[in-house]
Amino acid sequence: MQILIGVISAALIIGVLELFKFQKLYSGALILTAIAFIYVGFAGANYWALGVESVQAIAFLLISYYAITKKPLLIVWGLGLHAIWDLAHLLIDFQIELPPHYELICIVVDIILAIYFYLKLKK
Repeated sequence: MQILIGVISAALIIGVLELFKFQKLYSGALILTAIAFIYVGFAGANYWALGVESVQAIAFLLISYYAITKKPLLIVWGLGLHAIWDLAHLLIDFQIELPPHYELICIVVDIILAIYFYLKLKK
């Protein structure tokens, strides 16, 4: 069921991007940055987790920036790395409160979006 939710979520995101003909590079950068900062919100008052999640969010923000300014395919790499970050949350207790099955749903979304942006941004 979680995989299906991930597929539907990714399809909705892609549908909106296509329907409104959003510019793919900027949209990918915004999406990558947003999904990284979501984990900061889940850290709550756990200062250790807040620090770790803030560092990863800033790292993905920098990846997005360099994708816009230098290498657009960094969006694809960033989404792949974010899927690995999601997997790390499945394997390691970061002591944050995530919704049930959040990590698996996000992994599916990240992978599908990485494929989508690869197809849209490759030259």
